[in-house]
Amino acid sequence: MGGHTEALLPTGAKGEKPPASLGALAWQFFVLGTTAFGGPPVHFGYFQKRFVIDDGVENLRWMTNTRFVELMAMANCLPGPSSTQVAFAIGITQQGVLGGLVSGLMFLLPGAIIMTAIGFMAHNFHDQILEPNSSANAVAICASAVGVALVFIAVTGLVKKNVDGPKLSVICFLTASICLTANPPPPWLNPALIILGGLTTAIWPVPGKTAVQEGASDNHGFSPTVGVLIFLLYGALAVWTMYDTAVDHGWLIPFLTAGMFVWGGGPVVLPMLMTVLTPTWIHQTIFLTGIALAEMMPGPVFNMSCFLGVQLALANGFPWLLGTFLCWIALMGPGVMLTFGAMPLWGKLRSFACYGRALPGLNAAAVGLLVSTIFSVYAALEKRSPWPAGSRAVALCAYAALEAMGPKSAPYVVVAAGVVGYAWSLTQH
Repeated sequence: MGGHTEALLPTGAKGEKPPASLGALAWQFFVLGTTAFGGPPVHFGYFQKRFVIDDGVENLRWMTNTRFVELMAMANCLPGPSSTQVAFAIGITQQGVLGGLVSGLMFLLPGAIIMTAIGFMAHNFHDQILEPNSSANAVAICASAVGVALVFIAVTGLVKKNVDGPKLSVICFLTASICLTANPPPPWLNPALIILGGLTTAIWPVPGKTAVQEGASDNHGFSPTVGVLIFLLYGALAVWTMYDTAVDHGWLIPFLTAGMFVWGGGPVVLPMLMTVLTPTWIHQTIFLTGIALAEMMPGPVFNMSCFLGVQLALANGFPWLLGTFLCWIALMGPGVMLTFGAMPLWGKLRSFACYGRALPGLNAAAVGLLVSTIFSVYAALEKRSPWPAGSRAVALCAYAALEAMGPKSAPYVVVAAGVVGYAWSLTQH
């Protein structure tokens, strides 16, 4: 088949099913928005198991594995929340622009509403949360330990499925090693590593892996012309943001700056926000507790902007609903906007033969970025936990439970871990 290992799959029996309806997109992503715990690596695992064609699994079969990992690589080349960008992109492939809005917002909103409510609670229980051995802090930390287990399961699953052979293994794990060595990573590192991985296999192709699959249901949303206009709008907004950052030292502009210019997702964005907002605008312990709570909530960690936004608004006499929305849209909006701009341009890129050769390297590097998160997530847990030995034990037990009962058991495992944390906190009083 001329080097193509995977023929274009037809709509039907063993291939992709017809495009999902708007109702199906809304329901599937609402379910994920309320049950997908654990951050981007885990979210990608959920997306893959639910939507990606796998002959050994009966699922929705909306797209090929090659196309899915390609969307993941695209998201990692953009600033913003990568799993959220992939949620929007999956919707675009099914029902265009409207499908992307439906899938993305249904994935985002449940967690955003929950984090807003928790922000209110944190404002009212400010003093208790500041106590390291408090029940609230212990519950959050033990729930975060479950997040570590979820990340490990999801990332190792992606490695097994997408990284085969010595060349792709070198690209994947060298990418992960560079990410771990660069601390903190410069903003250009993630896209540079993705491009380097693609150049490697474009120059030295991986035998039997040069096919670019375009599914029967594939859709790119806007036209390439509109895609270019979106990037020009982003450029104009970037210039204004840089100017405003220099003259405005309030609590809102850091969210827009992080949303516009920071690559690497929550592990990079949240420390950057903490550097700017603490201790002037919010206490560091409250911020760290918010990270733990965001990690135990479904949906993207970027929804922590709602947790911070409601408290910053209330503390500064600003309308809480408007303040929360502005922080949320400032952090989320730029990356989501670029997703709609990148989809048609990425689709155009797929028509070139050299892109087919580069794709395995792009995908292996994208998975490598996720491999590095295993260590960063674990290190963050160790740093925050008042009970490190117990946190490790909870993470191991959570891993065993999730492996035995499957990802659908995650909410129950999170609750059980929270009970353990609460019980431990009682022994400290």
